[in-house]
Amino acid sequence: MSEAIKICPICPRGCHLSKPACSRGQEYAKTGQLPSGHESKRKQRLSFEKKEEQLIMKYLHHAVGAVDYGGITQEQAKDMFSVLSEEETLYLAELLEKLSDYWIQIAPKRPSHHNKG
Repeated sequence: MSEAIKICPICPRGCHLSKPACSRGQEYAKTGQLPSGHESKRKQRLSFEKKEEQLIMKYLHHAVGAVDYGGITQEQAKDMFSVLSEEETLYLAELLEKLSDYWIQIAPKRPSHHNKG
């Protein structure tokens, strides 16, 4: 197992290899071997030097997953941002737009269904 890999590549949780949450991750942390049947062509997870950057990506991943696959109802969607003030919501939108615009610039060009609009 490479010293550079600190985040478990087994599942989307992105656990640190010093404390994986699942048994497959624990086995990988011990052996450095992917479990049999694990998709070996899976794209390597991004790893970030700063903990805050890793957490931002983790939280964005979880938020998108909750919205896309978590079965959130339209009624719940109306309440999703109720934990933020209006000012916080606007600031978060500005920050995410800034990140998104930059990430789109640096990412390899390929067709996407996410068009800016």
